[in-house]
Amino acid sequence: MKRFIRAVFPAFLLAVSVGQIYAFTNFSTEIVQSVFGSGLSADDFAERQKDVQFAFSLGIFFLGMGAAFFGKIVERNIRLSTIVGTTLFLSGLCVTGVGITTKSLALIYLGYGFLVGTGTGIIYISPVKTMMLWFPEHKAIAAALPIISFGLGSTLSTIVYRGMGFGGPDSLFTMRFLGFFDYFNVKSDPTAIAKVFYAFAVFYLVPMVVASMLLKKPKIQVQSFGHGIPELEFKYLTLAKDSFFLRSWLFMFLNISAGLCLIPLAKQMMKSPTVGYGEGLASTIVALSGLMNGGGRFLFAWWSDRLARRIDILLLILAISGGLMTLSFWPPVIGLALLVINACYGAGFSVIPAILADNYGMTNISKIHGAVLSAWGFAGLCGNQAAMAVSKFFGGYGEGGHGYVAVVGLLVVAYALNLANAWSLRRSSIRKN
Repeated sequence: MKRFIRAVFPAFLLAVSVGQIYAFTNFSTEIVQSVFGSGLSADDFAERQKDVQFAFSLGIFFLGMGAAFFGKIVERNIRLSTIVGTTLFLSGLCVTGVGITTKSLALIYLGYGFLVGTGTGIIYISPVKTMMLWFPEHKAIAAALPIISFGLGSTLSTIVYRGMGFGGPDSLFTMRFLGFFDYFNVKSDPTAIAKVFYAFAVFYLVPMVVASMLLKKPKIQVQSFGHGIPELEFKYLTLAKDSFFLRSWLFMFLNISAGLCLIPLAKQMMKSPTVGYGEGLASTIVALSGLMNGGGRFLFAWWSDRLARRIDILLLILAISGGLMTLSFWPPVIGLALLVINACYGAGFSVIPAILADNYGMTNISKIHGAVLSAWGFAGLCGNQAAMAVSKFFGGYGEGGHGYVAVVGLLVVAYALNLANAWSLRRSSIRKN
């Protein structure tokens, strides 16, 4: 019971709160209308939406940077780290609201990009080591639980924003939960989207503060296996010269970049003349892909706990992803590929903390895990942009364009390179106990 109160419950509350960052797409249209007005032409609207969406790209970048450079605080004082992360996250939501009210993109970038992003990065890594210390016999599953909860945060935010209904006019039981969208009447007054961000700050305040007070490391911390780096000898410069770390970083960068090449543009690809999926099928696959992402995080983490060499799971993730991407040169396969690659994309996040713990021990794992996650920040700036650039160069996804084949080819190359990288990583890894 103590493990639930001091680890599982607060880890869930923290992760599901900051997972809100992935729900930014829910608000982008209303932010554009509020900041730039609703009378924009289609072309102007598209350009302004790119400007607003850059806040999300910045948020992912600073998520990686927050995880990378605040690992020391997480190691020294878990409560302080969660308080700092919570303060940055909540203040970032408020600053975003002020930016919308004052029609300032700079404040939106500061709020959602820097403050929300950095706070999310700190909160993201804070529960991971704590969970592994409380559950040393199941490190991968323990690390995966807050990471899975992070994925659920987008769903929670969407429900709170849009509301939820059960039943209908002819049902015996009908219930409707009004979300912030209806409560603040955002549809008829786009400027009310600023109030939504203030409301989100209030909504997340209590669970995050409670979780910050409850989260605690166990009194007995066992170093376990690996060649742990003593606290006084740990330096980021030394880590940056370590071959195993560099190849782990490269694995994360390539896997995340490949996922971001495909996932944000998946619907556009599926509905293109090359593939020919209908709106219903494409929307269903996109909806299911979120479940596959969370399921993959759990399944592969559970699987890795049962392997003699946990790092073999990376080879499986990349072989499956690369194989399905190769089959996707035949366009009808892309829907299946999207679902499975979403699972493998999520799996990379859930298995890497335990792999690092196997090889470096637990002493500095928050610092090392955070440093590896800096790859997430750079991939957030590279992956989606690379896919759009390649697609545009080869004529796009429309009739006569070769953008689909070009993007699939790019991903096949990325997965092949990463498979070779993971194989070299395996050869230098330590066999887990």
